[in-house]
Formats: sequence, structure tokens, C-alpha cells
Amino acid sequence: MKDIKIDIVYLWVDSTDKNWQAEKNKWYEKITGETPIYSGAAGDERYRDNGEFLYSLRSVAENIQWVNHIYIITGFNQVPKWLNTKHKKITIVPHEQIMPKDAIPTFNATAIEMCMPNIPGLSEHFILMNDDMFINKNLKPSFFFDKRGRAIVRFSAPHKRQRNIARWMEKSDKYVQTLILSAKMIADAYGKKYYWARPSHGVDPYIKSSWCECRNHPLFNKQIDSQIRNKFRTNNEIQRWMMNLYDLAHGRAKFIHSRGHKNGRHKIINMIYNFIYFMKTRKSNVCVPNVHDQAEHLSTAATFCINDCPSNTAEILRENREFLESRFPKKCEFEK
Repeated sequence: MKDIKIDIVYLWVDSTDKNWQAEKNKWYEKITGETPIYSGAAGDERYRDNGEFLYSLRSVAENIQWVNHIYIITGFNQVPKWLNTKHKKITIVPHEQIMPKDAIPTFNATAIEMCMPNIPGLSEHFILMNDDMFINKNLKPSFFFDKRGRAIVRFSAPHKRQRNIARWMEKSDKYVQTLILSAKMIADAYGKKYYWARPSHGVDPYIKSSWCECRNHPLFNKQIDSQIRNKFRTNNEIQRWMMNLYDLAHGRAKFIHSRGHKNGRHKIINMIYNFIYFMKTRKSNVCVPNVHDQAEHLSTAATFCINDCPSNTAEILRENREFLESRFPKKCEFEK
């Protein structure tokens, strides 16, 4: 692992940019009724910037200083005002540099993610971080890739799979549908059924050559080419989760069940659970929509995500910002 260079890829958007807002509204109105838009695909919470990116980069500077390079994918000539773009480890990647011309403009993170391996100079091994994800502890490269260079993928509570895939899809929400479709494509191609796992919504590792191999597979490329051109998420898209499953099918990934520290109402049950899974909770990812009463829960995680949701009020957003400022108060080398 000492010789392996590991990059970070971020996706970022400034939702307060009036030009971006006007373009998003124009295209949403244009295609509404023509395409089955993903529920919440254009919701404010999907793009809302609560200042998380600043603290995410601080968490990187504090806890994984060994990172080789940081690529920030963004569009509409947007760049965070506080970002030190002259830093040798920072590169801004415009959508136009990695996506087909007929896919621009885009407001679809899934479409952008499919084009990540097109980043010029991207290392063979890289991790993807959304701007609301944070490195909470001093982690070694071996947290993300093992000695053989395999991706270490952490998955959350397994699915309760139903035998009838179509019926299962009907009963599931839109996000789970995309996960089922991703697993189904791998099952159809290789006969390996990985329906038992779902992503932990954390910091995920990838292998560029393997991603490209999967992306260009004759059974997958038509689906991927099509969704790259979806300007908003739709009801018929695969997730980058499929790339993790592809690695698993080819022996290029190691899957680990991510078990978050429990701190709910049942204190005795929580204590027993946390004792049994102590080693696993120390290396887990935790995802919460807000930080209220979650300090202990978040403090034990190796990485965590504060995932915005429609119900988050201005007060909750303020509390989230205050928590991040208290957790990562030190200005880092990536700031002006």
C-alpha cells in the first residue's frame, strides 16, 4: 500500500448562484412531463449548500494528510470563494472537461459520477466524497484499500430481499429501486446475486481501470450512456454502487458490514450491542440528517455524513453548522 497513490474526488455545487438557479428551473420546466423525474430530484435539499464543504476539506487536512490529490468537479464556472485554487493538491474539474457536450448542462449527480474516470490525471485508486462527508479520525490508506489494492467497501444494514424483483421494486422507494437495478444488472451479467447489501452512504473507494471496464461492458454501456444525458435523476438509473458490486464480482473488493454506534432509547440494549460490535463501530460510517442528540453517535465513527433532507429547518441547519465548526475549527492549507 505504500506505493499506491490515492486521490479524492468531490462533487460540489453552489445552489445560491442565480445563473445556476435560472438554468435549473428552465431545464426542469422543459423536461417535466417528458421524463419520469426522480422524486425530489430538483428539491432544494439535494443542492443546498450549508457550508459543509469547507469543513469536509478541513477533515481531510486533519486526518488523511497522505492523500495524493483532490479533484473538485463543478459546473457553471463555480469555485468556492474560500478555496485556495493555487494549492498544488487542488484541481477544479468543470463538467465540460469530463462529460459529453450533449449532457451539458447537468443537475444530476448520478450522471456526473459516471464520468469521474474521465478526469485527466486521476490516479488508479481514488475515493469519492460528497461535500457533506467528513473524515472523523486519523485513517491510514489501508482503511480504503487493502494490501492487494482491493477496495474496502462498507455496506449498511442488508436488504430484506423478496423473490419477485418486480414486486420488490414496486414496494421500494426510488433510491432503493436504483440499488436493486444496479444489483440486478450484475446478477444478469455474472449470475452473482448481491441483493443482500446496500451502501452505507459514506466515503467510498474505487479503482479507475475497473470502473472503466464496467462502464464499457456491452451489457452496461447503453444504460450508462443514456443516464449520463439525464439532466435530473430519473426512475431508471443505476448507482455507482454497481461499480462496487462489479469489483466484488471480480475479486477486486472486500465488503465489510458498517455498524454504527447505537445511542437510542434502549440503553441496556445499546450497551450490549456497542460492546459486542466495539471494533466494528470504531471503523464505521454514520449518516444522519441532523446532529441533534447525535454527538456520541458521530464521535465514535471513522467517517460520517450529515445528509440534508426536506424536513431540515433553518434551526437544524444552524445547529449542523455549529457542530461542524466546533468539530473542525482550524483553518487548513486548502483555504485562502
